[in-house]
Amino acid sequence: MTQPKTLLVTGATGLIGPPLCAVLRAKGHTVRTLSRGEQGDHQWDVAAGTMDRSALDGVDVIIHLAGESVAQRWTASARARILKSRTESTRLLVDAALKQDAVPAYIGASGISYYGIDRERSVDEMSATGGGFLAEVTRQWEGAAAPLKAAGARCVFMRTGIVLSAKGGALAKMLPPFKLGLGGRIGDGRQMMSWISLVDLVRAYLFAVENETTRGPVNAVAPEAVSNQVFTKTLGKVLSRPTLFPLPARLVSALFGEMGRETVLSNLSVIPSQLTERGFHWQQADLEAALRASL
Repeated sequence: MTQPKTLLVTGATGLIGPPLCAVLRAKGHTVRTLSRGEQGDHQWDVAAGTMDRSALDGVDVIIHLAGESVAQRWTASARARILKSRTESTRLLVDAALKQDAVPAYIGASGISYYGIDRERSVDEMSATGGGFLAEVTRQWEGAAAPLKAAGARCVFMRTGIVLSAKGGALAKMLPPFKLGLGGRIGDGRQMMSWISLVDLVRAYLFAVENETTRGPVNAVAPEAVSNQVFTKTLGKVLSRPTLFPLPARLVSALFGEMGRETVLSNLSVIPSQLTERGFHWQQADLEAALRASL
């Protein structure tokens, strides 16, 4: 049995935080939360560069989930917020962690956007990074933890795909038109989508906490990516709705600009080699079963 750990979690009120904190506590771990408001156990102000340093006293593992949403039009100011919310918050945590007598491990959220926008072949954790704004964000986000790695701390970067949950994220945004029978493929539908159920993503974080040999980038996705066309038809089947209304790529670009091109139109087939090689077991590896459970 894994020795109970003390963890500090940022972004604990987002999509992943609540179920992750609940699972960690159920497994016997002690969880503290760090937030901007009074709802957290400890507070910080990333913009001001301040935090309650006592939050890290005796902490074994930091789980850093906080960051500005990318689901917005990418104006210059939005780009700055998206990047700074991730890099500056990480630096603040790293600086505080390095002052501890025992430097804690670090498990940080990241994204498969690290690999770019359009890859002809499947990629895994050994693949080179790609182009695009989100790729640059993930490079800098992961890079902000470099001083911890240099100090010998265990660092894990959870490069996450599309998270399936009716409570938030991409799937929640798709549901209203699909429930009305107005859903359809996006673009030509051939772009590959790498996804993971919220249940398995939480379990992947728990796996990273408890398996101390896990280090470096971890592709947090299901074993098999699917095309947007397959995803669309499967979601329609689960909802018992037709999927006859495609969303042309030109319209996506007009409505959402670069954000749309780098997210819903991106073409990434990502292989979770680290999880597979370390014996992680997916509870929802089948897309249809995962969608039914999520909904």
